[in-house]
Amino acid sequence: MSHIYSPIQFYSLLKSCMIFFVVQAVVVVLFFSSIWYSPPLYRIVMFLINIAISVFLGWRLYKQRYHLILSYDNKGFTLKQGHKEEINHEWSEFSRVSLIRTEHGDFSIRLSTNGDPFDLPASKLKLDPFGFRWEVTELVEASRKKKGP
Repeated sequence: MSHIYSPIQFYSLLKSCMIFFVVQAVVVVLFFSSIWYSPPLYRIVMFLINIAISVFLGWRLYKQRYHLILSYDNKGFTLKQGHKEEINHEWSEFSRVSLIRTEHGDFSIRLSTNGDPFDLPASKLKLDPFGFRWEVTELVEASRKKKGP
C-alpha cells in the first residue's frame, strides 16, 4: 500500500508571498510616489492589486521551490521538494532509524547507514514524528529481514 503526503506548508507559502509583496511595495514607493497624494481609494486599490499579484506569484514560487511531497510503500520512499530532482531510497539501504530535532525546532526522522544520514522532515510534512518513526522503523526492519543477513 502506497502513502502520499503533500501538505501545504503555510510558513513557506507566506514567505514566498512576502517576497513578491515587499518587492512590489518598494517599486510602488520608489517609482509611483505620487500615489501618496492621490485619493485613498487609489491607494487601497493599489494595495489590493499588490496583494493579489503577491498571492498569485507567491503560490507559483512555493510550488516550484518549497512544496514537499513524500510517497512511500513497503519497498522504499520518494521525497521531492518543488520541481527539483526526486530523492529515491529503499528501506533496506538503512540500518538505523532515529528521531531528531533540528535547530529550527522541527522533528525529522534520521535514517542512517555506514555513510551519510538522510533526514525525512516529519514536521514539515505534518506527520506525527513519534508515530512515523515507529512506522519507518518497522519498514526498515521488515526490508532488512527480507534482504537477509
